[in-house]
Amino acid sequence: MMNNPTKISVVLPVRDGEHRIVARVEQVLEALESLSSDPAEIVVVDDGSRDSTAEVLDELVSRNPQVRVARHSRPRGMEAAGQTGLERSRGELVFIQESDSSVRIEDLQRLLKMSEDRSVVAARAESRPQPLSPALLRRLRAWGAAAERQLEKDAEEKKQAVQPCCMQMVRRPHLQRLAGRAGERVRLESETMRSTSLP
Repeated sequence: MMNNPTKISVVLPVRDGEHRIVARVEQVLEALESLSSDPAEIVVVDDGSRDSTAEVLDELVSRNPQVRVARHSRPRGMEAAGQTGLERSRGELVFIQESDSSVRIEDLQRLLKMSEDRSVVAARAESRPQPLSPALLRRLRAWGAAAERQLEKDAEEKKQAVQPCCMQMVRRPHLQRLAGRAGERVRLESETMRSTSLP
């Protein structure tokens, strides 16, 4: 029986994460199961951990065939870890968590939706707690002050509890085309989209 080629790769960088990496990986595995039926893998890049992260990851890999590990012998930084993960991943779509932080599944879902547009080469989702704009607050106020107070409370809690999360999506076939001889003739365009969400 022939295995299906990997369609989706998620790259998670980690350093000294023995107490948090299992929860992150399990969160992403569960999300992938509900978001897509395509074959997927998770590539954890251990960026020179000095704790028991390597042993924890070995145990995780033994229980989950979808998980693979790459290791840096010394800390090289999250950007280098993301690049290593991109190089080692097998998927057509590669999602790269930019930091050693929890994954915001809404960002993964948003990027998966964007990937349905085959012309998208790469995209980035950044979730950063910030105050709602005055114009949006005025509109919400028209729906009732209680809703506005709840939104302000949620935003304050979010600011205190959550650090910014960033995830990139790269389409491998497009990258290969851009790296080839015809790549210099391809015109790239970018656009930014902002949205507000509730936890």
